[in-house]
Amino acid sequence: MNKHIFTRSFAAVAMLLVTSVLYSQSSVSGYFVEGFSSRYQFNPAFSPQRNAIFGLGINNIHTELQSTVGASDFLFDSKSKPNMLTTFMSPEVDSDTFLNGLPNVAKFKFGYDMDLFTLGIGGKNGYTIFDIKARINMELGLPKDLFGFMKAGLATGNYLIEDTHVNTTSFVEVGLSHSHKVIDNLNIGLTLKYLEGAAYVDGNIDQIDAQLSEDAWRVNTKGTVKASVPGVRYKYDEETGALSGVEEYQFNSTDIPTNGGFAVDLGAEYDLQDVVEGLKVSASISDLGFIKWNNLYTFATDYDEYVEFRGFNQYDIDNPDDDKTIENLGDAFKDMIRLYPTEKSASETVGLDATFRLGAEYNLPFAQWISAGELLTYRTGFWPYFSSLTSVCLSPTDWFDFTGNIGFSSYGTSFGFMMNVHPAVFNMFIAVDKLSAKFNPQFVPVEEFGVNVSLGISLAFGQRRDK
Repeated sequence: MNKHIFTRSFAAVAMLLVTSVLYSQSSVSGYFVEGFSSRYQFNPAFSPQRNAIFGLGINNIHTELQSTVGASDFLFDSKSKPNMLTTFMSPEVDSDTFLNGLPNVAKFKFGYDMDLFTLGIGGKNGYTIFDIKARINMELGLPKDLFGFMKAGLATGNYLIEDTHVNTTSFVEVGLSHSHKVIDNLNIGLTLKYLEGAAYVDGNIDQIDAQLSEDAWRVNTKGTVKASVPGVRYKYDEETGALSGVEEYQFNSTDIPTNGGFAVDLGAEYDLQDVVEGLKVSASISDLGFIKWNNLYTFATDYDEYVEFRGFNQYDIDNPDDDKTIENLGDAFKDMIRLYPTEKSASETVGLDATFRLGAEYNLPFAQWISAGELLTYRTGFWPYFSSLTSVCLSPTDWFDFTGNIGFSSYGTSFGFMMNVHPAVFNMFIAVDKLSAKFNPQFVPVEEFGVNVSLGISLAFGQRRDK
């Protein structure tokens, strides 16, 4: 296999897919692990075991990737070059073979969270935590019909491509959380969050209507793109006035974000020991809020404009090492989708994707260090997300926890685990919430994949608090 063409080919696919959402927070595998000091982020009614916690920079880092496609959907064995790969754009790859392997919408999602600072102090009946974190969420959806049009060349036929979507949001979150014991069996919690938006891009191409006419396509596009990205200077085509790209990123003091917002988390946990010994139920709502984005630029297509487009071509099968597929695809999309500035320095309030959780946990009466839990999660958004997580947690000592789980979600089946070490003063964990991927020797995901990894080190002081 030619490693160079493999890298370049997958980069071409990544260029189409990389951009994304999940409003991830921490490792969901730790939802039922009482020794996990960050689990209040799922449900503010939860509180850490020790009287005080402190974390700086590396106490909780979380990365999440999900996709409904993989490299094998876009890379194929070359017929003319043995032991080499070629991209789906090669004329050697049959259109039907390529398209039959794709889902109706190729979805790619990415989330990254990092707790920058955490300080928590507990009292007799309550626990208060102040934290600061950075969050990045991205998503991209490309319909199968778009790839069909890319493969069409100048073949006979018309194409109607609907619902191409891209969104990226990054912000800093400052939160104040408090959990309180109302009665012996009931804890409630509330988190108030101030949000400072860093960057926002939201693009929706509702429709691409392509009609073949003689030796070119007549393309009409309906869509908008909104962007609030500090430091970016946009470039426009001198002839058409359409958006052609961005100037080199130049951030200065006048570009400091002023995109404020607020959100709340609500939660409750109830111990049903009077009904069933060892059974607890919990519920929470997270990220119920919004960000107001200022200095927002809006670009839109001309709904009455038909652009002459000569198709996606110039794939060099004879010399793949010097292939210009990546550059050609980018230029072709610019020629086909012309975005014109409509507004600038405007503002818009955008809601967050809220997350609803419902959990139940049962400690075995004959071995209370073993528990089983069931967690249902629903997340709103452009693509609503649902998951069911079944887990078993082992806590054989006061300082060590291990949990394994199996999940069923909108993205398929997954397996996960968490190992949490928390003796006095020191707390360290590593977790994989979702691992459903097949990789090649170059560690490129071959099929649809989901990877969700968290790790962190923090400090926990004082005596263990009563449960």
